Amino acid sequence: MSFLGLEGLHVFITGAAGPIGGHAVKEFLEKGCKVTAYDTRPPTNVPRSPKLFVIAGDISSESSIKSSMVRAKEKYGPINILIANAGLLDEPSSAPIWKIPVELWESTYNDNIRNTFLTIKHFLLSAEETQAFIGQEIENLAIVVTGSETGVNTLGLQCGLIRRLKTEIRRLNSKARINIVSPGWVDASVAKGGINDINQTPNEIQATMPLRMLAQPYDVARAMSFIASHRVASQMSGETLTLDGGSSEELLSQSTSPLKPDLSSITASIMSKVQSILPTSISTSLNHPSSFSLTSRKIRILIGIDFDAISGFLGTGTSPTNDMATYSTGFFAGQVGVPRLLRLFKKHGISSKVTWFIPGHSMETFPKETKMIVDSGAEIACHGYAHEGGAQMTEQQEEDVIKKCVKLATALTGKKPKGWRAPLYQLREHTVKVLEKQGFLYDSSLNHHDSAPYYLPRHSVITPIDFSPCLPAASWMHPTPSLPPLSSTTLVEIPANWYMEDMTPMQYLPAAPNSHGFVSANAVMEMWKERFEFLYSDCGDEESEQDVAGDEKAKKETGFIYPLVLHPDTSGMAHVIGMIDRMISWLKSQGKEVEFCRYEDVALEFKKKAKI
Repeated sequence: MSFLGLEGLHVFITGAAGPIGGHAVKEFLEKGCKVTAYDTRPPTNVPRSPKLFVIAGDISSESSIKSSMVRAKEKYGPINILIANAGLLDEPSSAPIWKIPVELWESTYNDNIRNTFLTIKHFLLSAEETQAFIGQEIENLAIVVTGSETGVNTLGLQCGLIRRLKTEIRRLNSKARINIVSPGWVDASVAKGGINDINQTPNEIQATMPLRMLAQPYDVARAMSFIASHRVASQMSGETLTLDGGSSEELLSQSTSPLKPDLSSITASIMSKVQSILPTSISTSLNHPSSFSLTSRKIRILIGIDFDAISGFLGTGTSPTNDMATYSTGFFAGQVGVPRLLRLFKKHGISSKVTWFIPGHSMETFPKETKMIVDSGAEIACHGYAHEGGAQMTEQQEEDVIKKCVKLATALTGKKPKGWRAPLYQLREHTVKVLEKQGFLYDSSLNHHDSAPYYLPRHSVITPIDFSPCLPAASWMHPTPSLPPLSSTTLVEIPANWYMEDMTPMQYLPAAPNSHGFVSANAVMEMWKERFEFLYSDCGDEESEQDVAGDEKAKKETGFIYPLVLHPDTSGMAHVIGMIDRMISWLKSQGKEVEFCRYEDVALEFKKKAKI
């Protein structure tokens, strides 16, 4: 166990997108904690981690706080520590209380007292519920509130809410604690009254700080982790830990030397108190700010929508038991599911950044809905005519189907389609030849890789083993033939797989022997999130594995693609589309590195960089 003993604890941090909140997230992650970061916008200054869960929400909304606590607990289990960091730090310190405008007082009260109360309330309600369920107290139950040395909120927070809670909180948990970390001037541009330029406020800062130490955001974050630890601060509750560089009301000499904001005030105010009991190695490491290397990545989200509708039950889904009830779900997909998804994409501003894979049958059966898709600006790609599986057709039939699909798509958009997805991913060697012949740029049916485009060579047919007793084992003990060389017509493959689509787990298909349909939408979303989080943490650790001639930049660029396969049949359903909405919001919240792209654009970029 480390000195603070915080490993494995779950920490909920509000105001996580700000300078102090961002460093608090880093600090607790470094201490081995699981962290839920909550703010109105996603934090951009924190490292990705499998132990980091980001939630976008409004701290002034009680329902938002309540639901976020529930989601956090579902993700990482009981919440041990609350860092109530959200609030205003740009309050005037020079105006006496009788000159503070009522509007400023009220807005400050709402931001720094009411919202803090709501956060603490639902944190403690969550703890109460958990303890009742597990039959014992949650370990290291602690609250740390960010106070202020410079504004009007100090009186309300320090003298009212906190002092009352330090007694009441023990009724819930015998070792529970609540304390305040109260920074003075912090070297962070957190608001219009913050320290953007030290020289702007010499009387208010330089003349009142004997230690000449302007606090850094990581100073405040360290103080938070220190005071949150039961192991080292179990006797502290209802207290205020002040980080103000020794600020004094006495005006010091104006000729004193200027501030040096690179010095650490937390080292002076806390480490001197605990230095004697720290091992040398820990003492040394805590005297220096943690460094985080944030590698720039390019992450492309590819949403592909398979507009199967009725066609899904004509080709691969054909069955003698199909009836009106079966086909009815196809009509739902076209008449209800498609408009719902189009509205959702419009809401998120990604209508023209998705790709619709449309069977010819759906184009001709649902012309109105197909025109809506075209008008949205989305890419139109092909997906068979009647959702035919490759094994269901002769080679000539398959070629005729592909030609018909190209003709229909060209008539819709005025240009030949660039993309193909084989119905039920049933791509065969002959299909690849025909697609190359028809001038297709890419296919999206296979999964040689799960998060990177690659070139799809013409594989020779892999034949099953003949185990006839008359044949020797040597007849089958040989490797798969090597791949032929690539050419200018070689297709780009953009991966697709069963685990990144909606229909397999969430659509009941009566004639399918492995049909599901009753998997929770939230369970599917969590699986998708976990895939993203792994890919993010892993993508910087390896170079591109594509073995083609091309420039080195193409091979070494960090990042990944994240394809999702949706169906209006499935994602258009009322209990699923809300999850798709939340998933898109979550992906957008992952920062500026994330970009929604059409499949065609990704394939073109790949082919440009990884030249044959």
